[in-house]
Amino acid sequence: MIRIDGISVKAGDTPDFEGLALRALHIRKQDIVKTVLLKRSLDCRKKPDLYHVYSLGAEVRGDENRIVRACRNAKVRVAEAPVDSLEDYLSRIGAPKGALSGKKIAVVGSGPAGLFSALTLAYLGAKPVVIERGSNVEERAAKVERFFAGGELDEECNVQFGEGGAGTFSDGKLNTGIGGGAAAAVVAEFAKNGGGEELKYENKPHIGTDLLPVVVAGIRLKIIAMGGEFYFNTKVTDIGVRGGKLTSLTLEGERSGVLETERAILAVGHSARDVYENLYMRGVDMTSKPFAVGVRIEHLQKDINFAQYGAERSDLPAADYKFAAQVEGRGCYTFCMCPGGEVVAAASERGGCVVNGMSNRARNGENANSALIVTVNSADFGDGALDGVAFQRKWERAAFAASGDYAPPAQLLGDFKAKKVSSALREVTPSCKRGYKFADINACLPPYVCKTIVQAADIFAKKIPVFNSAGSILSGVETRTSSPVRIIRDEKCDSSVYGLMPCGEGAGYAGGITSSAADGIRVALACAGIYI
Repeated sequence: MIRIDGISVKAGDTPDFEGLALRALHIRKQDIVKTVLLKRSLDCRKKPDLYHVYSLGAEVRGDENRIVRACRNAKVRVAEAPVDSLEDYLSRIGAPKGALSGKKIAVVGSGPAGLFSALTLAYLGAKPVVIERGSNVEERAAKVERFFAGGELDEECNVQFGEGGAGTFSDGKLNTGIGGGAAAAVVAEFAKNGGGEELKYENKPHIGTDLLPVVVAGIRLKIIAMGGEFYFNTKVTDIGVRGGKLTSLTLEGERSGVLETERAILAVGHSARDVYENLYMRGVDMTSKPFAVGVRIEHLQKDINFAQYGAERSDLPAADYKFAAQVEGRGCYTFCMCPGGEVVAAASERGGCVVNGMSNRARNGENANSALIVTVNSADFGDGALDGVAFQRKWERAAFAASGDYAPPAQLLGDFKAKKVSSALREVTPSCKRGYKFADINACLPPYVCKTIVQAADIFAKKIPVFNSAGSILSGVETRTSSPVRIIRDEKCDSSVYGLMPCGEGAGYAGGITSSAADGIRVALACAGIYI
């Protein structure tokens, strides 16, 4: 395949991909077999004149290298065809299908890391047993909706726990900085299981919260068809160890008992605090790691669109943004920005208030929201392996005390700066379905975090003037940005207990859906002695 990068077309115009490829390659129409859209991004540098920038793949008749040499264009090169699926990727790297034939391997957790671990194990011929403390995604979605409507918190099945992991109730963003074949395989597999072909070429692909349950269920059914099993509403409460090696998992719930196993992939997610505590008591090596805490900030989506596009553009998707700044030596950045989305109550423990953000596929909500968060490290919370967990809990409980409920404390940005409780809304209405309670969020976060947020909001307003509007809404607290713990593993992906293999974001080795899933592939391959 020949890859052609940097094709610019005015936004709103319909591109003729075949014609563009013919002109770039200087070949005749009969010499081209087909064109494939590989990448699409939006260039807003000359707003309001906006351009889509495309990368195309062209299958041609004739010598690809000769055609490329004749072009004398650095943006035209011979390239490998894009990865079409996880199976395609595993075949390309030479992973043998029968490498783990008949072996029963436990996978603890069914978020992206767990699902893709299990899918990879099934390809390798193993019989993965996926153990999930929460419900399947269909039942989970119903429980979460009841909670959003004011119902009781289910500590085992909520926005954090259950099939699909925490990412199921987010935007379903798949963009990642890790690159490589494993990441491409993840995106392709999501596309194949109901996510839509556009995931493969969008520069910032997202599935959408409304579509994620369909995609997650599709992957589960594929794993089952390949010989895997799922134990839902079942929690791992202990591990059996003999001679430094894993021997079993103790299970509680619908499938209570002892599961004898010499290998278990631990893909529990960043909120499995009870698992961290149990492993720590068992002597499994782990350490704290830096993370970030802060708030969700909401603006009107139409204001973000105007700032990013320079004009009203109904023909373009809801605009996003991504900002970062160093403020007095401390990092502050926007994270998990949800265009046209909503703030969600994301608690997983009683007495703690947590927020996150999510968007549906259409991203057609009135508000835009993003985490506005500040980095913290051991100098802020201590050197102990679980000190970061204690730090998170402290501020989540402060937020719950301020609100009196799992609905988040909310405050206008202007009032946050003045350290006074808001009394009325201005241009932005909070989007959280659970509701909100006016309170002073300064009491829910460390003073240095609050000070940094205020200064960063003013810096970011240089890019989007409305960013630091006094009427912008803050909701708190955002503490589950990434795992506060890293479970140490060696080059073969084993923890200090041989056979227990920590994996994904919860183990401290990834951040986000795609990188977590790619790490799941990596650890599953390690079970077969294949290291990538």
